[in-house]
Amino acid sequence: MEKLFQQTLNKAEKQGFEVAYSNEAFELWYVLHFEFLNSPIPRKEYLKKLNTLLGKQYTKNSDTIYDELLDRQETAIRNSEKLLKQYHKSNPGQDNPSTTVHLLVKALNQQL
Repeated sequence: MEKLFQQTLNKAEKQGFEVAYSNEAFELWYVLHFEFLNSPIPRKEYLKKLNTLLGKQYTKNSDTIYDELLDRQETAIRNSEKLLKQYHKSNPGQDNPSTTVHLLVKALNQQL
């Protein structure tokens, strides 16, 4: 799986795409809005953790999650940058947890 993930990223980059990813789950990006996390946890644990951090039931594809987390976006960006710096040579398939969603968010924010 890790090899396929890396091959997919390489193929996208060769075609001129920049890829935002989150390993092990996209919910890592949400957790980083609240706290720094640098230990791998199973996907289901992200959901439990978000329930606690949000103080309510987290649902995937929530229409309100962006607004709920917006005030904490800078914290998430800082935590994401700190997390990536822990990996000496980036290997997204093995770097768990890791995310580059903050790079996409920063690029989008520049367009606003």
